[in-house]
Amino acid sequence: MSIAQLNPEQVGMLMEVVKVVVILAATFMVAKIVSKVLGKVFKKMPFPEGIERGIVRVSKYLVYIIGLFVVVGFLGVDLTSLVLGLGAFSIAISFATSNIIQNLVSGLIVMSEKAFEIGDVIQIRVGGKEYRGRVAKIGIRSAVLEIEDGNTVFIPNSLFISTPLVKIEDKSAKETQT
Repeated sequence: MSIAQLNPEQVGMLMEVVKVVVILAATFMVAKIVSKVLGKVFKKMPFPEGIERGIVRVSKYLVYIIGLFVVVGFLGVDLTSLVLGLGAFSIAISFATSNIIQNLVSGLIVMSEKAFEIGDVIQIRVGGKEYRGRVAKIGIRSAVLEIEDGNTVFIPNSLFISTPLVKIEDKSAKETQT
């Protein structure tokens, strides 16, 4: 069967399918371009690798979702109720993840301000208890302290923003003395 043998309704349906395929192909191309552009941006700006991968992945997913909305809208489906539902869902997700987001943003601030570095000895009060120890790791969500009794304590980064921190021993000052 050739295209010439199709009736007008079938030709119209075939054209719709071709348009959907073109929109999906364009969506994937835009997602690839966004990934490459963000990769170039991150080469110029120092970000932890995990954050870079996360931002690129979320950006690609956003492009895919927008492309899906375009396809669904193109097919004649009313997106109003879907968009309202997704809006309510996103509000619920933001409340559920607010603590995580707060720690992530605080982690970026802690890393950029460099109030303390790996190897420094710090002291911080958390929930009425003092923690004093050497900074073993500074992550995007928390910092790891090796405290004097040999235990390891994970301190959420948001506490370094909202709680006074005492820097007892500076690793860089100690290195210059030796």
